[in-house]
Amino acid sequence: MAATGVAPVIVVMGVSGCGKSTVAAAIGQALGLPFLEGDKLHSAANVARMASGTPLTDADRAGWLELLAQRIARSRADGTGLVLACSALKRAYRDVLRRGASDLVLVYLRGAPALLAERTAARSGHYMPASLLGSQLATLEPPQPDEIAVDADIAQPVQIQVAAILAALRRVLPPACETVAVLQDAFMTQFSKTVLFTDTDGRARFRQEMLALPEGSPQSMLSPLFPSAGYQLRHSPVGFRSSFHCTGVPQWVFILQGRMEIGLQGGESRVFGPGEHFYSADVLPAGAVFDPVVHGHWSRQVGPDPLVTLFVRG
Repeated sequence: MAATGVAPVIVVMGVSGCGKSTVAAAIGQALGLPFLEGDKLHSAANVARMASGTPLTDADRAGWLELLAQRIARSRADGTGLVLACSALKRAYRDVLRRGASDLVLVYLRGAPALLAERTAARSGHYMPASLLGSQLATLEPPQPDEIAVDADIAQPVQIQVAAILAALRRVLPPACETVAVLQDAFMTQFSKTVLFTDTDGRARFRQEMLALPEGSPQSMLSPLFPSAGYQLRHSPVGFRSSFHCTGVPQWVFILQGRMEIGLQGGESRVFGPGEHFYSADVLPAGAVFDPVVHGHWSRQVGPDPLVTLFVRG
């Protein structure tokens, strides 16, 4: 957990073409934190190697990572915080960065290899050639469970990615962290919409979207009026747990009583309590036959109270 009462250090990580610099700069602007482009601290020799299509070795990266760790430590000592764009592909590389701030928060920008290749090929004026993407993907070690991390899907527009990241940061930063107050202000005129959806590989995943409140008055701000195709109530006793399944029809799920946990094939899960909600759109891909190893999600009742949920279709 990030240290309380201090400005956070946030490292936006991922392979070439994922949009680290753009997203990191946007996060820095939203939170009032300085932004640092990690690639600018590479040595001339490293830049020349990459420009020639030669992947960097761990030895090549060592001095660069130490320099970044020093910049992180300086930002922590100065109390300014920092948003750093840095590939940080391996756990070992991130451990070096943590020498500057042990509680740094990772923002992992994930995306399908085909989309990353398309974006890398379309870039101009960058020394990193598209030919190095394969070596980066082979090196990549996504954040591990014991690392403080949030992620975002690069297939979403940048503003949606940033909104999802800011919503996720509210969950991982401690309440006393000074940046949380900025996050609270940013969300006063928006609702955060958690979406359970089917990704391009057929697996269920979560993402965050923001719903603006453009109607009504400052004392009674309203979203646009959304259509609905009916609602349904459900009571689930203590001990209830489903098997893996897909959502039949996209619907909102509101928790009225008790707590509900949703789990994904990859091991990720989220718990929703009374007053919370999410949008369930994890439907079986068109033409697919349900495979319990790939498709769907599970749900279960959590805690001592029965689970009462309201489903709103549409």
